This record gives sequence, structure tokens and C-alpha cells, in this order.
Amino acid sequence: MDLCFMTFSCPDYELDKVLATAIRYGYDGVEPRAQAEHKHGVEVATTKKERARIKAQFADAGIKMSCIATSCRYALADEKDRQEMVETTRQHIELAADCGSPTLRVFGGSTPEGMNFADSKKYVAESLAAVADFARDHNVYVCLETHDAYSKGADAGYVVAQVNQPNICVNWDVMHCIRQGETVDEAFEHVKNHVKHVHVHDGTFDEDGGGLELCLMGEGQVPYDEAIKLLATIGYDGALSGEWIGGPALDEILPHDAAKLREYIAAAGA
Repeated sequence: MDLCFMTFSCPDYELDKVLATAIRYGYDGVEPRAQAEHKHGVEVATTKKERARIKAQFADAGIKMSCIATSCRYALADEKDRQEMVETTRQHIELAADCGSPTLRVFGGSTPEGMNFADSKKYVAESLAAVADFARDHNVYVCLETHDAYSKGADAGYVVAQVNQPNICVNWDVMHCIRQGETVDEAFEHVKNHVKHVHVHDGTFDEDGGGLELCLMGEGQVPYDEAIKLLATIGYDGALSGEWIGGPALDEILPHDAAKLREYIAAAGA
């Protein structure tokens, strides 16, 4: 398993400084967050020449681009909006392929007012199916995150299973599943056949999942030691990517969480 972090840890860093930070703290990869005005330059508007330069920068640094995290979401009431989002997803698939990222993170989204959840899931599945062949042809896995209305492994796993295409997968954000009342075992059971990318961030929260405060790994309520043991049972060899929006400072959380995650990986025999 690779240790990575998303650029929400350092949104104002240009790419050379992002890569230097990964090297400094012993990370294997970086997950650029696109569509969020971060300074790394990994965006759809980036030219082909710049994309080649970015890919070379990662290679020269010995750091992987583990995933490109997007804002793409498909639970949209208007068909034209969904079609436009499918096209935006295709553009990001091309970006991932050009830059050397094997995965692309997308969202289901919040269920629109007046729409029932069953219809929302249908629209999300149809949109993901519409990019499945394009993703396959570009050797990119499009990963639906356990987030927002799809925070439960049961719901994200259901949608991906309905698509039933190998390049449509799950980005398992373990915390969101736990906050929505699933145990780590229950969530894993739903995502284990589809997981290609994993987000990690520990925190404390109320019984109903609210009041979230991020904290150092091992000091919160999310059993990442158990999650990593479960991932080891399926031979998961993708990224464990730290996503910290707020919370402890970069120079505190990056080294601490890397050390703790390595402990968990060693204990899992992975």
C-alpha cells in the first residue's frame, strides 16, 4: 500500500514544493485536487505540453500521482447538466491519462430536492456507465467516493455494482462510512470488490456523525488499523491518501500519520 496525501494539505504550494514535501515526509504519492484553485497546475486547462512536464516532474522526483480528485458529481435533476458533467469527467480522464494518474475521484452528490434516492442512484449509475468505455480506453479507473449521499459503502457499492464495468470503482473514504453508522466490516463488505483508492483521515464526531473535528491518526474514532487489515485480505496495493481539509498543521500531521499508517500496514502483514 502506498502512502499519499491530497493537496488540500498544501493548496498554495506549486508542484515542485508539493513533491519536495512528499519526499521530505516519506510519502509515495500525491493526489492533486483539481477544480479547487490549488496551485499545483494539474487542471483540465493545462496544455498537453504542460501535462508531459508534470508527468516528468513526478517521475524525476520518484513520486507517484496516485489519483486526481475532482468535483464531478452526477445526482443532478437536469439531463443537460448530467450530460455536461459526463463531458467534464471525460476531460478529467484525459488529464489523468496524460499526467500518469491511474485513478480519478468523483462524487455521487447530494440528492436534489424533490428527487427520491432511488432515482438519484439511477442517474449516478447511468452517468458513470457513460464514461466507462472512455475510462477503459485511457487506462484510468473512475472511483466513486463514499461521500455525501453515498457516504455508506452500501450505497456507493450498489451504484458501482449496477454499472458493472471494471474501470468504474470505489474510492473508500472510511470515515464517512463510520459517521453514517456502518461498522468498518459492514462498509468493507460492500466495497471490497470495487475499491481502487482509499482516503484516510481520523477525527472525532457526535453520535449522529456531526460535529466533525479532524485529529491525528489513532486519536480519533475511525479504526484504520482494522480497515487496513481488511484491505490486506484482498491484496489491496493502491493508495492510502490523507485528505485533510483543516485540522492539524501539515508539518505535524504528515509525519505523524505516515508513521502510524506504516505501523498499521506492518501489523496487517501488507
